[in-house]
Amino acid sequence: MNAGFLTALFASGMRQGVPLIYGSVGDCVSEKAGVVGICIEGEIIFGAFFSYLFALRSGNLWLGVLMGAIAGMISSLMVAAWSIYFKQDQSIIGIMFNIFAAGFTNFLNRKIFGVSIASEKIETFKPIKIPGLSEIPIIGEVFFNQDILTYLSIVLAVITLLVMKKTKLGLQMLAVGENPKAAQASGVQVQRYRLIAYMFCGFTAGLAGASLTLSTVGSFTEVISAGRGFICLAIVILARWNPVVACIAGFGFGSIQALQLRLQIMGSVVPHQFFIALPYLITLVVLIVAGHNIRAPKELGVPFDKESR
Repeated sequence: MNAGFLTALFASGMRQGVPLIYGSVGDCVSEKAGVVGICIEGEIIFGAFFSYLFALRSGNLWLGVLMGAIAGMISSLMVAAWSIYFKQDQSIIGIMFNIFAAGFTNFLNRKIFGVSIASEKIETFKPIKIPGLSEIPIIGEVFFNQDILTYLSIVLAVITLLVMKKTKLGLQMLAVGENPKAAQASGVQVQRYRLIAYMFCGFTAGLAGASLTLSTVGSFTEVISAGRGFICLAIVILARWNPVVACIAGFGFGSIQALQLRLQIMGSVVPHQFFIALPYLITLVVLIVAGHNIRAPKELGVPFDKESR
């Protein structure tokens, strides 16, 4: 492997990792507040479809990004209502929502664009070179010659960490995930804070979907997320619910995705299905090897009943 191959690989890995960064950063907040983000997969699909639809119809990529993020946030309300206020099992609700999102967006795609799977292509965001930094060998091309959504994903991760660690809002979010009864006793509206946290998760998942269609693919295809939402869940666990570490891990998993694409292009006697499954296989292996002694938020996935003792 020469320097040119590695540069292209990691630059592509950065682009492939952007949806994972957005999704995992939002899930860090949601799970810290006690709500499991299993339905990130479905919210990414919603964000991808509506970002593509509005960008195509309006010709404005930023409108597409906004509508994709809003679609992810609105769809999260459906899950939040059942899991937070009706106190239903978050895992079951999330799985059901993912199935619904895949089927509903497929229905809309065929209804609006016809039965053809070949959606009309749109122009994606262009890379923006950062003067000086983009000239650094290997690193410059990988990190400082990306599109605007890539840069924003890194900024989002840093800001989210600062808010969670340094502000009253962030500390209250942590409290409702660790000890909601104590938080309630101190005047914190537990259900409201969990709703806000999960809406933020839906918003960032919508951004993840928008980055797929408007930065990477340029069109919408059925089940475009391809399991990225579940990889986000694994990233959050490995990152120990730290948004910046999740950002770094997202780049790592994106590089694995980029590697399997290049291995398929290069040709091999190994069936191409193995390379498609490679990122998910590595995710499982990493979880098994590095997933020991990880402490999740104490009340993660536990419905809060303010009337109970």
